[in-house]
Amino acid sequence: MPWDRQGSAVATPGKIVCADVVFARRDVILIDMRLSRQITFAACLACFGLAGLQLHARNVTIAFSTTNSTPLNLGFAGFTTELLGTGVEYADTNMQQLAATLSPGWLLYPAGTTGDAFCWSNGLTVQSWIYQIASNGNASVSNLCQVTYNALRGKGGALLPNFVSMAENLGGARIIICVNAFTDSTNSIGALATFTTSNHIPIATWELCNEPYLFKGSNNFFTSGADYVNKMKPYRDAIKAADPNAVVAVFFSDPAIAGHVWDNSLIGYTNRYWDAVVYHHYPRLPATTNFFDLMAFDNGILFSNSASFVSEYLVPNNRTNVAMLVTEMNPNLGNGDGTQNLPTSSLYAGIWVSEYVMRLSTIPQVSFAGGYQLVNGSGIDLNNKEWNPVTNAAANGYVTNTVGLPFGYFLSAQGAGEAVAYWAINRSTAVYVTTVSTNGPTVPIDTNGVATIAAIYAQAYQGGNGKRYVVLTNKGSNAVPVQIIQDSFILSNQFQETFVTGIDPSVVNVYPAVASNVVIQINTVTNPVSIPSYSVVRLEWTVFAVPPPSLSLLISDDTDSLQWTGLTNVAYSIQGTTNLAIPWSTVGRVAGLRTNYAFTNWSSGAQEFFRLSVP
Repeated sequence: MPWDRQGSAVATPGKIVCADVVFARRDVILIDMRLSRQITFAACLACFGLAGLQLHARNVTIAFSTTNSTPLNLGFAGFTTELLGTGVEYADTNMQQLAATLSPGWLLYPAGTTGDAFCWSNGLTVQSWIYQIASNGNASVSNLCQVTYNALRGKGGALLPNFVSMAENLGGARIIICVNAFTDSTNSIGALATFTTSNHIPIATWELCNEPYLFKGSNNFFTSGADYVNKMKPYRDAIKAADPNAVVAVFFSDPAIAGHVWDNSLIGYTNRYWDAVVYHHYPRLPATTNFFDLMAFDNGILFSNSASFVSEYLVPNNRTNVAMLVTEMNPNLGNGDGTQNLPTSSLYAGIWVSEYVMRLSTIPQVSFAGGYQLVNGSGIDLNNKEWNPVTNAAANGYVTNTVGLPFGYFLSAQGAGEAVAYWAINRSTAVYVTTVSTNGPTVPIDTNGVATIAAIYAQAYQGGNGKRYVVLTNKGSNAVPVQIIQDSFILSNQFQETFVTGIDPSVVNVYPAVASNVVIQINTVTNPVSIPSYSVVRLEWTVFAVPPPSLSLLISDDTDSLQWTGLTNVAYSIQGTTNLAIPWSTVGRVAGLRTNYAFTNWSSGAQEFFRLSVP
């Protein structure tokens, strides 16, 4: 819901156009207020009937108190973005249009494993660095990096400014950078930090190397966790020299890896200089074709090794002010070449990742959480990676534009579930302590069905847009009636219900679409609400209207600061454009008590327009 003004000109220096104030480079145009609210809801793709589904006999109570909340980091849920080995370009508008439905709060640049030989300055993979990885005994990693070599040359590289533009177009997703400190130099990474700082590109977190624990050994990059953080210190210092406020993260190992040899070495390191700890989580599931056994194992992970891993292991073994983030996860380990193993990509995977992220959102020390990755079966899937156009271009010494090629993008079943949950999570500023009564159905967490957990998980959030949300998952085969209780009172208002569901948790979406595809649906419901089988459900309702803020511009030296007077419990998106005839992009998001946004050294150059909106 953006706010706009139009009116008469006043002579004042500046150059910003914002919501209700329009600034040209040498003029300010103040205008009479009019409020324009733009609310877009996804079309209801299908209707879901409860006929034939077994309902649990008693209402399950979902209770929360609005006086008991903790802040939620803005843009909490997101995706690693690994596009180096395909024909997909950051500027692909067809991909962006679908990716926007996922409401990504953050995106990671440039990749995971395929970025281990990546050079940020030209956006290409360096052949000699691939050889260096291979010489350290990592044949599988060097092979993956080799796949990216021609793909990047053929499409002109994966350049950071293009990535930034994509993040802006996807709702102002925050940026996490995974630094190639395997083969790139400290000088180069320092130059990268200088580039982002001087070009006003805010980096939420800097990761030092991707999964370095997989490169441990006497003839490898690191002999131990302590050796890793010792070698990373110069990279950290180079980043901090350019941006003293940078948040720099080191890797703890995957919780699914047996033992804590790597982690113990980090824990015993004397100079714990890092600001954050990052980890990836891929459960190692047994080789079984029984999907329900796989679900049982993954249910057990949610119960014993998701939030508890952070609160009972990572937090006690780090300094009190260290942030935690998980930037890759899926319910099963892939095979290393991008192919997914079930349950990944399925409806259940959407339930699993959504619940995992929701559980982590309750821990104040966690800053970001999300899965692998934006463009594959875990998010926006595609039928064709368009490998031939980019490799042919590389072989013939030219660069091709792949935007518009028939990739066959579609929303995966997993991505559909994530989209339902992330919409609420990434529009929220606070998490309410939420309880689920114990009278509901249960699901197994082992293959013999003896140990179980509740089928229903729920979490309430305060939106930064005047709304309140309750997000629920149902891991069971029965529909369950739930009663939403806020501050000890049963809510009597209507809810907008957005959900995905199915009778088969193993279903994966295909393109062209078929009847069994998992689709996002919308209803209007009241208490009690029936939560369908195998589902992710978002309930939302409006708590207060967000009034338009009163805007002004403060100019001091080389800094233009957009300021406003408005509500302090609202998240605002700062949107910009250089042409009012084209779509606006989100250049930043602010929440809480923040009531200003600075544009340093932006008083020259082309005229730009800015406005405030509430996502």
